Amino acid sequence: MIDIFSPAKHSDAQAPLRDPEAGLSLVEIMVTLSIIGVATTLILLTIPARPLHKQEADRLQEALEQTAGRSLVTGQPMGLIIEGQSYTPAIWQNGNWRPLQSYQLPSGIRFEIDGKAPMAPEEGETALPAVIFDPLGHTAPVSIELVRNNSRTSLTLLADGRVSTEVR
Repeated sequence: MIDIFSPAKHSDAQAPLRDPEAGLSLVEIMVTLSIIGVATTLILLTIPARPLHKQEADRLQEALEQTAGRSLVTGQPMGLIIEGQSYTPAIWQNGNWRPLQSYQLPSGIRFEIDGKAPMAPEEGETALPAVIFDPLGHTAPVSIELVRNNSRTSLTLLADGRVSTEVR
C-alpha cells in the first residue's frame, strides 16, 4: 500500500527538476492583460452616453439635496435661485439672500417651475429663490422641469426635502 500523505522519498539527494514548460511566462501574462484592456475599452465605447438633459437633471437633483442638507446642518434657511439658464444656491443672512456659486445650464435646456418659465427679477431687484429649504427639514413642494426639444425631466421636491425624478 502506498502512503500518499507521507513525504516523498527520493533516492537522489537533489530535489526533483521542474518542467521548463510548466506555468505562464511574463510575456504571456502581459499579452493576456493587453487583450482584456482592449476588449474592455471597446465595450465601454459602445455604451451610449446618457442624454444631456438627464445629466443636468442629476446635477440639479444633487444641488437640491445638498442645499437642503446644508440648511439642516447650518440651521439657516437656504434657497435655490432659478433664473434663465442658471441656478444658484443662496443662504439667508442678515435679512437678505446671499447667492453662492452659480451653475449655468448648457444651451438648449430651459427651466419650467410648476409648468411656467421662471420669472426674471425687475431691474435693480435681487432674484428670490424658487425653492426655500427650512432648517427644520420642511419645504414647500415644487416641480422643476428641465426641457430640451421634446424631452422633459421633472424633478419634484417633496415636503420632506426628498426629490423624485421622472423622465418623459
